[in-house]
Amino acid sequence: MNKTVLDFAYEELQKYLKILKVKADISLGLFEDFGITITVPDPYRDDAFQISVKNQKGYIAGSNERSILFGVYRLLEEWGITWVRPGPNGTHYPKSCKATDVEIKEIAEKRHRIMCIEGAVSFENVIDMIDWLPKVYMNGYFIQFSTAHEFFERWYDHQYSTVKKPENHTVEKSKEFVKIMTEEIKKRGLIVQKMGHGWTCTAFGMPDDGWHEYSDDEIPQSFHDVCALVNGERKCWNNRPLQTQLCYSNPKIKQKLVDEVLKYLENNPDTDAVHFWPGDWYNNTCECEECIKDRYTDHYLRIVNSIAEEIAKKGHKTQVVFDVCLNTLWPPVNTEFTHPDNMVLMFAPITRTFSEAFPDKYNVKTIPEYKTNGFVMPVSVDENLAFIPEWKKVFSGDVVDFDYHLMWDHIFDAGGEAISKIAHQDIKNFDNLGFNGFISCQLQRNAFPSSIAMTTIAKALWKSNFDFDAMRRKLYAATFGQDSAELLCDYFSLLSKSFDIGVIRNQKPLNTDEFKAGIEAAIKKMDDMKDCIEAHLGVEDPCHKASWEFLSVHRKIYSLLGKSLIARLGAEYEKAEEYKTQSQQVAFENEDIIQPVLDCMFYARMTNERINFLNPELPPPPLF
Repeated sequence: MNKTVLDFAYEELQKYLKILKVKADISLGLFEDFGITITVPDPYRDDAFQISVKNQKGYIAGSNERSILFGVYRLLEEWGITWVRPGPNGTHYPKSCKATDVEIKEIAEKRHRIMCIEGAVSFENVIDMIDWLPKVYMNGYFIQFSTAHEFFERWYDHQYSTVKKPENHTVEKSKEFVKIMTEEIKKRGLIVQKMGHGWTCTAFGMPDDGWHEYSDDEIPQSFHDVCALVNGERKCWNNRPLQTQLCYSNPKIKQKLVDEVLKYLENNPDTDAVHFWPGDWYNNTCECEECIKDRYTDHYLRIVNSIAEEIAKKGHKTQVVFDVCLNTLWPPVNTEFTHPDNMVLMFAPITRTFSEAFPDKYNVKTIPEYKTNGFVMPVSVDENLAFIPEWKKVFSGDVVDFDYHLMWDHIFDAGGEAISKIAHQDIKNFDNLGFNGFISCQLQRNAFPSSIAMTTIAKALWKSNFDFDAMRRKLYAATFGQDSAELLCDYFSLLSKSFDIGVIRNQKPLNTDEFKAGIEAAIKKMDDMKDCIEAHLGVEDPCHKASWEFLSVHRKIYSLLGKSLIARLGAEYEKAEEYKTQSQQVAFENEDIIQPVLDCMFYARMTNERINFLNPELPPPPLF
């Protein structure tokens, strides 16, 4: 047994029992330590726990060390603690603890429950997130890129900020952060997933530290030489190496990529799952004579197969995660999987709409004809999902949804409840669709005005058939205080209904009068909440106090955004831009207060890039 994880679980139990002023004699161990016969398909990756405590004596047992830690947090939750959100003052404690008897036996519904780093983050932000994950039964963390520098650079350079000046943050510092993050993930027994982006860069002499555009003299000819042949030219795509596809039929390029992954795993033996993704854009597939003999995905998966084969030869248990997204939506026709049991299909519907949830069945039975280049990305949920049944004909391993509920469009859901309900319904339908889990590619600072969306995702992956209304009331009571729970249920519900993501993104029909009336009602409601919010700013409870402070800033930001949307409806575009800019400025001026819960950089980006109603056409997918 990994004693470090068990020791950490025991330390956490004692720490929080001391806070609760409870003395308890509770043993911790694996199922076999207590003669418990609960079985799961994969004891390392599948989580289950049993709690048996009477008169403050008993045991917590798990299918693995991580699950024991889950059980510790569950007992503490039963005794009154609520894990409200990551970050400072993110835990709510009861005024007095009632250490009731607890008998619980639970098994996670979904195997893969992973958080993925994204957004603009400080070191403290990611450590806070890693600490929060096991408290809500998420079982892994995915660190993108070799150094995750893109995400740290955004914060420490204070990109888009009108207030803060750039700090001197280096790639070397990001490397140090990733080392500590990995240790913190492992300390909790969480699954470590790494890389994804960047293999096509690092193997051929270019850095993998982001989606950056380089000048001509920064890109060596040797890199151009391995790039895809598109429209008769081999060159870096838009001078962005990370977005560039390579000539994957070339055996030397293939072997170089395989060697790069194996070298990485030798240097990072703590990696439980390695993501191997190709270039990060579409319609730039190689058109050379050899590449066009097969589908792009055939060439890609031959590399994936080779990686899996080499891992198997070395006796490692590291899983290989491959990407079904953009150019790889179409399944292979001439390639079979050699090690499907140690592979994971990661479906990433990056262009999907979030105005509708996954259905409980596949409604579109055909997919578009394959084209080497020149295809149009699907937008509707059904059109995106249609590719999965085709993949299931050739792949028998686990399929996970890598999705973006809390990455971009959720910024417009002022109440946070609409996107939460979409995510909940998506996950409830996973069984019928054949998904065994979820990787949440999301901004890490994501509890503005509350953590309801993150909490919903975590709870749904553990046990999807929960009462959403009961959950939100309990969360709001812990976040803001019992006396305000019902009021805030009405408040956030109205905000979510009024700030309709589908309408704002031009993915649902615009009824001008109806939408305007909804936004006006939301603005009035926010105005009416001012006195209530200010009356609660002096509460003693640290968690409640911080929550009301966040809500005070939230009201100002979204009132201004609402006014911008109304001005836009009236074709007052200059006025709309003025209100939007003011909204962004309020966010940046208050960033020292709201930093743990709102990614102000992405708030500015999304309000600049994704307010699409009344636009003649939708923009292409974002440049990340």
